[in-house]
Amino acid sequence: MNAIDELARFRDSVPVRVTPRAEQLFRGGLRELGPAVLRPRARLTLVPLPWRLAIAVGAAAALTAGIVVAVLPSRPVVLTARLLADRASAAALAQPAVSPGQWVYRVVEGNGPSGTGKTFTQAGWETADGGVSYPDNFAGLIAPGDYIPSYSDLGSLPASPAALDAYLVRLVYPDSNPAPDIKSLAAFSVIADMLTNYVLPPGLQAEVYQALAAIPGIQVDSHVTAIDGQAGVAFVLPATPQSEKAEIVLSASSYSFLATASWGSDSSMSETVVVRTVIVGAPGSTQPSLTPPTAAELLAEQADRAVTFTSSVPPVIEPGTWVLRKLATSSGEQTIWATADDSEQASYVNGKLQICSRSAACAGSTQWLMPAGPSYALVNPPVANGQGLPQWLPQLLALLNSYPTGCADVAGDCNAVNAMVNMTSGYLNSHGTDGLWFLMLAGIPGVTVQQVTDLTGQADIAFSFPFADGITEILLNASTHELAGYVRNGVETVITAELTVAGPGSSRPVTVLPTYAPLPRR
Repeated sequence: MNAIDELARFRDSVPVRVTPRAEQLFRGGLRELGPAVLRPRARLTLVPLPWRLAIAVGAAAALTAGIVVAVLPSRPVVLTARLLADRASAAALAQPAVSPGQWVYRVVEGNGPSGTGKTFTQAGWETADGGVSYPDNFAGLIAPGDYIPSYSDLGSLPASPAALDAYLVRLVYPDSNPAPDIKSLAAFSVIADMLTNYVLPPGLQAEVYQALAAIPGIQVDSHVTAIDGQAGVAFVLPATPQSEKAEIVLSASSYSFLATASWGSDSSMSETVVVRTVIVGAPGSTQPSLTPPTAAELLAEQADRAVTFTSSVPPVIEPGTWVLRKLATSSGEQTIWATADDSEQASYVNGKLQICSRSAACAGSTQWLMPAGPSYALVNPPVANGQGLPQWLPQLLALLNSYPTGCADVAGDCNAVNAMVNMTSGYLNSHGTDGLWFLMLAGIPGVTVQQVTDLTGQADIAFSFPFADGITEILLNASTHELAGYVRNGVETVITAELTVAGPGSSRPVTVLPTYAPLPRR
């Protein structure tokens, strides 16, 4: 038996758990050493056989453990874009898949251009698809560009890295063929947006990292320190005559997405870092949870999104602006005029238009659209102070429950549900219904979701509450998820029209010019 066979036999007898890669290195090491190298030196012939066996077994165990550097020349590992992509892809594939509506808690730190000395830290919640945030002033990393693929389209993206890059370039330049460095910048920028906007499905995130490595000109920086002190490694798009330097930074330990950085023409640097990311079960929680959203939570998110992503900036509504509402009820259709703050109401009674104010004697016999709830000034605070309803859901729920709306089921949050409906159907809100109101509904004990057809024949989705009286259903349009109506004390009401008019009795819509230009919510 030659020395190689003997050493191999000893190696096979060592009870060491090894990986296939270690096995491969061991066998390769034996082949490269050869009989001449393994032949014992003359002085070893004096060692008794048991000690020779021990030495051989020890050498085999060392090789088995992967310590081949003792006999093979060592080379430093060069972190290439392809190797970084492979490591990041493997880390992505090890992550759990989450639904688009899953909530994610993030702590984000960022800075402006270098030299400003300004940094910011934000903490809040977003859904995995980037569609809803809580509180609604939490921007997090959400900064959707014009060219980012929609979350619903992610499943149809090309799987090939080069094809994915080409697809993303076409999103930015659908009708032109830009220079190669501009193509690289376009693909890099869209990938950065995808990583910052979404919690991507694991398989797609792995593909995205491969697509980064396939971008022409991409480089790697193996030693990056984020502004919060975390160690990172970065995909680097070098500066060109047409663009500045940009980075997508990954954690040096976990290879998870960490930050984006960009440099201005004056060499100033801006960076946004994800300090912490936790998959949670609901907005407001910071405890890790993979419990998927309930049907009520998903419907609340859709309603919030319908409110948040509006096509136009709503005008500023003055409290005295008259609003025409057409209502369909089980007892017939109604047309009611009311001021935006519901301080006055008007309707035709026996062919005569009757107007009543809250302070008039007729107020007691008028069925007000806003029977009880927060004041108009609280729902629509003046721009100067901006102090309105609480944004945090527990405080909002507690406040709305403090208004007596006639519910018998006080302990079951019935007053809060009634107050919310009073606000949405009784006031014309200058900034639209707040999406957080719907998120609050998802946490009402016993709430369920029902597919219904309302009395106008429209398909709706209903929040259904286990209350004995008051509001038992809130109806949302099944297609748009906008508020459609409600069921109060067994009577269904559907809002078929709502528009601003010149005054009571008028049906001609008027445009209310804004007194300032508010920024649209995301």
